[in-house]
Order: sequence, then C-alpha cells, then structure tokens
Amino acid sequence: MGKLSRRDFLKLGGGALGATLASKIISESARANQTKKTPNIILLICDAMTARNLSVYGYSRKTTPNLEKFAEQAFVYHNHYANGNFTTPGTSSLLTGLRPLTHRAVNHGATIRKELAGHNVFSFLGNGYFKTAYTQNYWANYLLAQFSSAIDDLLPVSEFSLLGERIINRHFKNDALVADRAFEKMIYYGNSLLLSFIANSYFQSQAKEISLEKYPMGLPIQGYPQYPFTMEGLFEGIKNKIIELDALARPFFSYFHVFPPHHPYRPQKDFAGMFDNDGYKPIEKRKHALAHDVEQTSLNAERNNYDAFVANLDSAIGRFMEALKERGILDRAYFIIASDHGETFERGMHGHGSPLLYEPLVRIPLMIRAPGAQTRRDFLTPTNNIDLLPTILNIAGQKIPDSCEGAALPGFGGIEDAQRGVIVTQALESVAYKPFTKATYAILRGKRKLIYYHGYPNKYQEYFEFYDLQEDPEELNDKYSQPKFASIISNLKAELFAAIDKANKKL
Repeated sequence: MGKLSRRDFLKLGGGALGATLASKIISESARANQTKKTPNIILLICDAMTARNLSVYGYSRKTTPNLEKFAEQAFVYHNHYANGNFTTPGTSSLLTGLRPLTHRAVNHGATIRKELAGHNVFSFLGNGYFKTAYTQNYWANYLLAQFSSAIDDLLPVSEFSLLGERIINRHFKNDALVADRAFEKMIYYGNSLLLSFIANSYFQSQAKEISLEKYPMGLPIQGYPQYPFTMEGLFEGIKNKIIELDALARPFFSYFHVFPPHHPYRPQKDFAGMFDNDGYKPIEKRKHALAHDVEQTSLNAERNNYDAFVANLDSAIGRFMEALKERGILDRAYFIIASDHGETFERGMHGHGSPLLYEPLVRIPLMIRAPGAQTRRDFLTPTNNIDLLPTILNIAGQKIPDSCEGAALPGFGGIEDAQRGVIVTQALESVAYKPFTKATYAILRGKRKLIYYHGYPNKYQEYFEFYDLQEDPEELNDKYSQPKFASIISNLKAELFAAIDKANKKL
C-alpha cells in the first residue's frame, strides 16, 4: 500500500469522524515533530531569478520588499553564483554538489552521468529524512526522475497547475509522471499532430472557464507542457504540502522549484505595468556578437514585465512565509531561497542560455533562515550553488562526501575564503561525453572575473575578457590587456585550465 497523505486520510475517514481522527493523529505527530533535534529543511528555487533585479540586493526598483523583510532574519550571500546559465547545468550542480565539468548535464533536457546518479542531496540525506521534490520546470524534472529512487514523494509537474490538475491528476492518478512525459512528447513536441490539435483546442476551451480578470497579460504558464497556473494557487498548494510534511514523525527535506519569474512574465493585475513609467533607465551596453541581437527598447519592455513578475512572486512568497510562521513551521525548519540561474536584458540578449556569462545571468540570490532566527548576517565572498549540498548535509548532521566539489557555506561550517575560485560553465552546443569543443567559462576570485570563450566563430574561437567587479560591477571595461592584471589573470587561467583538464581525464 502506498503512503497515505492527510488529504487521502480525510477522504477515507468519511465526514466529521474521519476529520476528527485525522486531526488528532496529525496533532500528535506535529508535537512529536517539534521535539526532534534534526531540523526540517525547505529549499525554494525560483527559476531565472537574477540578483541584479532584486531590491534586497540593492536594485533601485522596489521589487522584493518581502524578501527584504525575510533577509533581516537570515544569512544573506551577496556574491552567490549559479554554475551554469540555464536550468539543466544550474539545477544539476545545485542538487549534486558537482560542477558541470564533472556531472556533464550541459545540454537541453540532459541528465547527469549515469555513474553519478547516486551523487545527489536526496541520496546523501539517507533514510532519516522524508524527502519530497517538486518542480514546474520539465528539464529539472528529468533530473528529479533520475534521482527518484532516493525521493519518497516526487510530485508530478502538473501538481499545482490548473489544467494539469484537470487532466493528468484526475485520469492518471497512479502514473502522473509517465502521463506528464507522454503529454510532452505527443503534444508539445509534435509527435502526434492530431493529439496536439485536440489537446490545444481543449486547453483553449478550458482556459475560458478560468477568470483572466486577475491576469491581464494571460495566465502564467510553466514550460512544457504549457500548464497554466495562478501564483496564489501555486503557493497555496506548496503551503499545504509543507503542512502535511510538518505533521510527519520524522524530519523532512523538501525541494520546491517554481517557474516564476521565468519567461513568460505574466504578473497579476495589481503588479502588471507597475514599473512602466517610473523613469528607470538601465545602462545601455554594446550588443555582443554572440547574443540574440534584440533591440534595447524591446529589452527594456521585457525588463519592466520581469520586474513586475518578480514583485508578484515576492508578494506570494511573503504571504506563504507568513502562513508558515503562524503555524510555527518556521521555528522547526531551515528555509533556503535561491535560483538555478539568472536573467539578462542587455547587450542584445534577452533571457538566458546564450554563450554569455555576465553577472545578470550567473549572479543569483541566496538567503538562508535558521529555525526561529531573529538576526541577519551578510557574507560578501563568492559562493556558488555547488555549496548548497554540503551545507544541507551539515545542517542535517550528515557527513559530506569527499567527492563534493562545493564546500559548506560560511555561517554553516564553512569559512569566508576570498581566494577561492568559483567556476561557471556554459557548454550547450558541445557533446557531453567528450571534451567540450564549444563552451564559455567564467572563473571568479574575490571581485576579479575572467571569461573564456572557446570554439565560437571569429575572434571568439579563443578569447578572454577580464573585469574588476569592485570598480566595474556593470562589466563595461574589459581589462584583459592591462599589464597590472597579468599575474592575476595568469593565476585564474591556471586554475580554470587545471579544472578542465582534470574533468577531461575522467571521460
């Protein structure tokens, strides 16, 4: 017999008697949970959230007042980096504690090397934790499916969507994950034109039943399949799931990877257009030869919508956190907020996933609130997402495997190391199981950043850029050719090439 959730128990209990018995059992479990020494851990990943556009990190637009409030009781990491610039490599590194050079999940929809499938946070936490995972992003879900043997409760992508709930969860209760995959292959990748036509016609007819009054730009959608959802419905569903988990007699680890603020940016009515006429003028930067060649006026409009969507997400997170606080759940849990990669609106580039590795694409938020915390601590030295796995293991009292390439974060067993190198990799157009023939790398140490382009056309066949982020946070002035930086550049090159060579020898 499968695991029995609170919702299923209430259905089986039948009326008031069942509800009373369920409430009694859950209350007793919750009291037992409060006495546990091992803490609960909640990890919230907000897809494509760049630190550059968050007021909690100094952005001039007031996009994140609730995250600012959260930060006052959290550890705040100001120079935290993704390990890739789109979902697959970024999420893979977050969940495995390994660089893309090692796990090799660098292509769209890829998974990590088979021999490393057990190298993930769910496996390392062991049986002491009840582990739940959910993502609205299909590529992240491929990774969760790869790790599913170590996950106690893997929710289907459609779990908190509107139409997915009507189709997948209603008719394929026992095989929701398989049904999700079939929908993607048959309908959205065009394997069946007839089914695609029927399904899209059905979706459009069903969408008419859903009020768009709150969403003037249309309902938010989550990747492929393009299930519509509402911000309030998404976080209400996650809140209810966490309440169920908190009632368990053993500690839980939960991974919730939400699609907002990923494109398409569709904020609610109260947020739509809130930054359109505020006078903000981003710094215009010369178009990059490897970017998408989007005009700056279009980029500015996209930025306005993105910022509004971030503000909408921030509001939802604020209500969500308050609900957990009222129930005492935050007094029993570490709460971690991060992202898988950033987003950009400059140099002719919109979105993410290009060969570029400038700050908006790779510098992301990280804030961690300890149970019952009341004070704030700020950390300025570079950290990156491969540090999350060893940090979570430290929090859980588990041994950190020597194979981890990250380190426990400062404040959670690690140290502030200004000389530590942080490496970011983009190899979307390379074959994963061979040395990368086309890739971009960035390595940071302190506030110095080297970018290396390899295998692209023209001058980007072998090309370097170097930035002093302390003096030039917007990366406007490439100082690679300045003699005074020669020694620093040489050291960064040596560290980067050593990492690349070490990874290639293991192929």
